[in-house]
Amino acid sequence: PQNVEELLTQSTAETWLAVGSLAEAVGDIDRAAAAFDNTLRHQPNNPIALTSLANIFRSRDLFGKAAEQYQRALNVQPENGETWGLLGHCYLMLDDLQRAYAAYQQALYHLQNPNVPKLWHGIGILYDRYGSLEYAEEAFARVLELDPNFEKASEIYFRLGIIYKHQGKFSQALECFKYILQNPPAPLTQPDVWFQIGAILEQQRDFNGARDAYERVLQANPRHAKVLQQLGCLYSQQEASFLDLDTSLRFLAQSLELDNTDAHTWYHLGRVYMSRGDYTSAYDSFQQAVNRDARNPTFWCSIGVLYYQIAQYRDALDAYTRAIRLNPYISEVWYDLGTLYETCNSQFTDALDAYKHAARLDPNNPHIQERLNQLINYQEKGGNLNQSISPPPPQTHQPRLPTGMLPQSGDP
Repeated sequence: PQNVEELLTQSTAETWLAVGSLAEAVGDIDRAAAAFDNTLRHQPNNPIALTSLANIFRSRDLFGKAAEQYQRALNVQPENGETWGLLGHCYLMLDDLQRAYAAYQQALYHLQNPNVPKLWHGIGILYDRYGSLEYAEEAFARVLELDPNFEKASEIYFRLGIIYKHQGKFSQALECFKYILQNPPAPLTQPDVWFQIGAILEQQRDFNGARDAYERVLQANPRHAKVLQQLGCLYSQQEASFLDLDTSLRFLAQSLELDNTDAHTWYHLGRVYMSRGDYTSAYDSFQQAVNRDARNPTFWCSIGVLYYQIAQYRDALDAYTRAIRLNPYISEVWYDLGTLYETCNSQFTDALDAYKHAARLDPNNPHIQERLNQLINYQEKGGNLNQSISPPPPQTHQPRLPTGMLPQSGDP
């Protein structure tokens, strides 16, 4: 009879499910997986077997297979919030952010108590990857409120430190990094955290502290290309008490020996050469930088300054224009463009417009505001602006550089 067959099938499935649960309890994961698989042969829609098998796949980082089983379980029990949360985690690990977002939404909707630390940890990572830093910060903070001893608390503090760094909240970032310094989240090590501390101190203009932090990293790994790059930058800072352009060049050269693909190292090398008045070497370094990253507006701004200093004004204009086309919201580019307009052909109106752009983007910059006020005052008085307060002429005795620096790959 059919009901006898159904009872036998159900009994067999329950037996295999019990075998799987027992094997899982004693740590025999392979036997557990086989037992759950046998359960599904008799009951393909058994949600416990589907979820248990998915958990095994997830523990083995087989997130695609795990997601498939979780989805099958949800087809049977669509209101299981816990399973939705696990599915969201799998999609997150697969970098399928849209599906992860949808799954986490369902989890929050169906869970009777959504205050689950692991769930909010996943949501925080999701928002972090989306670039929604404020939402990520809120999610991570909620995890620590719900469970101050959360198993991945160190990782959360590290992520919060990075978020605060991007938000410009340097004091809070520093607190997070110092808090985990003695217990960094795997696979990170103490030197990784010291590197972040150095970067924060550098942003705070604490150059001595930044140098000490970077040197700690270098002691652990003398072949750390990024740290060598950062030390090279530090030794070229005009405000640093240890300013030394020769040392700066040495660190940058060592960094390039280890990694000559980093456009920023070439760029900083160009800046140091420009500070030394070696415009030919600066040009060569900037050329290497734009060959590797032609869409960086900061590179083109410095190239414009280089051309300005050797009186190649048309090339300077081309470089500033390219920088503005890539990012019209950098005040320094507009200020430099204004200076160029003043020097070149006495283009007073264009200079004034450029300075106004710069002032709107950086209203608290005293240098921009001072220059803008000077021009406006001279204009109102009807004076000969460009003869009276024009910027000092750039040096013209340097050798002429090739016209129109372009990346090898063509225009950005």
